[in-house]
Amino acid sequence: MGTRTRTGASVRAATVVVAALLVLSGCSSGPATLDRAPDDSGPGTSSSDRVGEPGAESLRTKFRYFSADGRLTRDPAEVFGRCARFTGEIRNVLPQIRRDVPAAADQADATEQALDRFATAGCEAAPGMPGGGDAATCGPAYREVQEATQGLATAVGASR
Repeated sequence: MGTRTRTGASVRAATVVVAALLVLSGCSSGPATLDRAPDDSGPGTSSSDRVGEPGAESLRTKFRYFSADGRLTRDPAEVFGRCARFTGEIRNVLPQIRRDVPAAADQADATEQALDRFATAGCEAAPGMPGGGDAATCGPAYREVQEATQGLATAVGASR
């Protein structure tokens, strides 16, 4: 019976190792590829490869999602301390906006400036951490971020 238990443990250990290797090899293989429609004969593209109108449509979808997030619409003095991931996501799309929707570049710049003021005021925390700062300072600073982000959503056409 001792051999059977050892063999079962070995099989489980080998299964875990193989599963881990498959997961790791998938993570290191480069950008994820999206399949194209069956009638499209070209190769797949990663979401980071979307440039021009496909990229702009991707941005509109993101901003529709952002618009549904309470961090964009709730009282800034109450939510600023829980918005690190949200502000990080907004900051991360700014280069794509400048590339794919050049007409929105000025609004992207205004949004980046609002994000910078918010961070400089000591209001922004690392994602997953509660933000610090005084509500009297951070609330108005975050309100600027909310307004700039709403303007950015309009500029990329998400409100259509």
